[in-house]
Amino acid sequence: MPRPSRWDDVVAAAAKVFSEKGFGGSSLEDVAREVGMLKGSLYNYISSKEDLLFAVVTPPAQRLLDQARELSETDLPASEKLRRLTRTHVEIIHEYFPYVNVYVHEIVGRQVSDEWSEMDREYLRLLEGILAEGEKQGLFAPGLPRRVAALSLVGALNWMTRWYRPGDPAAAQAIADQITDVFLSGLLSRH
Repeated sequence: MPRPSRWDDVVAAAAKVFSEKGFGGSSLEDVAREVGMLKGSLYNYISSKEDLLFAVVTPPAQRLLDQARELSETDLPASEKLRRLTRTHVEIIHEYFPYVNVYVHEIVGRQVSDEWSEMDREYLRLLEGILAEGEKQGLFAPGLPRRVAALSLVGALNWMTRWYRPGDPAAAQAIADQITDVFLSGLLSRH
């Protein structure tokens, strides 16, 4: 397996440091030490600590949003879209745990930038759209408080950064399915 580029090493080190110490509680010196270089060498890759923060949070956030967009355009039943979106969200948490941990604790709800706020809003709109489809398809209860439901699911998934420890990908998928089952049981239309 080829060694990742030095940039990837820097971003991985930053994800680890920011995840453990928080963005405000860590320094570029901490990141440099973690990656095994001098602090001044970091400036070959970044112009600021904030650049590094966005380099950490962008890959998982963009992947999740791209996959949510793609999934929302499919002809699958809304319940299956919801299941697949939940699996994707958990898979990304599993694969990018320290990166997602940084995103959840340093970006979400903090109005860091208009771009990041819009990404969060778009993800919620896509999820609300799936919920609206499910209601229209008769799969989900009518009059569903879509905004609250969407925020609840995202909150439950993001809370995994507090208790989940990556290990077995099959266990991550089982957790995703369990969360979906619990969530769907509250959404299902009661005929």
